[in-house]
Amino acid sequence: MKLIAILILLIFFLPQLAAAELEIGMDIPLKNKEIYQENRLVAGVSWYERGQVVLTNTGDEKLHNILVSVDVPLQMDIEIPVQAMKNISADNNNVTARIGELGPGESISFIFSVKPPESIEFKKKGSFAISASYEDSTGTHSTSYTHVVEVVPPPSWITYGTVLASICIILLAFLVAWKFNVLEAFTTIDLITIALLAGLIGVVFRWFWQTFNDLLGPLGGLLFTIPTAVLMIIALQIVRKPGTATLLFTVVELVALVVWGSNITVWMGWYMTEGIIVDILVLLFKKDYADRRSTAIIYAVARSAYAYWMFYFFFAPAVWKVYYAPWYAWGEVGIAAIGGLIGGAIGYSIAKKVRGAMI
Repeated sequence: MKLIAILILLIFFLPQLAAAELEIGMDIPLKNKEIYQENRLVAGVSWYERGQVVLTNTGDEKLHNILVSVDVPLQMDIEIPVQAMKNISADNNNVTARIGELGPGESISFIFSVKPPESIEFKKKGSFAISASYEDSTGTHSTSYTHVVEVVPPPSWITYGTVLASICIILLAFLVAWKFNVLEAFTTIDLITIALLAGLIGVVFRWFWQTFNDLLGPLGGLLFTIPTAVLMIIALQIVRKPGTATLLFTVVELVALVVWGSNITVWMGWYMTEGIIVDILVLLFKKDYADRRSTAIIYAVARSAYAYWMFYFFFAPAVWKVYYAPWYAWGEVGIAAIGGLIGGAIGYSIAKKVRGAMI
């Protein structure tokens, strides 16, 4: 009797077991997952985020008449971009795709775009409910999959706070410069030196970096951090005045504004902090203007790491609403620190020779 019962159960459940042949997966946003944080959408952005549904036949026979339905959460608007697969439609908050057949081991995918909500009060979860029906030799079957994403509020208050803080930093820098007559300490030769070095950083090496950055992939930042560190150390050793680094990077950004059209006016205060950090370190090391290789490396590493940290963890999410994968962002900060280390060491050697020739 037990054997008969087992056979009956096998006969009853075997078709269902054999029918579990269609695997469903989804990626959103459709960006490089090794760089950008996956499964996170930002409310209030002006663009549509693309999502991709992937269907894979994991069985041993061909599937027919596949019908896929995707329920889009949070009342997000839907667009169907141009793609190879044609039988895709959107109606209200639902995407429907029809596939004629899918052979064993084959995969097929389709893309749709959604626009995140204009605004939400708090971070919340959203679920893309995907269901599919298909036919094989045993009959009609169905399967489902739920893909969960995180929708975060637009960081508008962070953006406004960032602008306000930037303005405060600029005003504070001018107040300190006026109070302690910092600018009066710089001679005409000092200002010309800083302007020339800032021009090299903001025009020549920035062009070089923008042109050849993609050739080195994640290491492309070295093309900018190394020469910037070298020229910063040269400026410190030649000018040797409090506020040298702050003035240098302020002029660099002003040059970028004129030459490249960069919209950095409201962020100027934050760019100035790259130099402020170096000038503070100079004071902490008892006005050591990179006179030792060790301090030159410390200044260069601090500036480079800080600049890249600000971009990936502050400007990108707060201003441009782009979230990078944490491991990638920290990796870029680490690469920037390596660039600072190399640039600081090279800059020290060059600066000593330049200063010796001037003396």
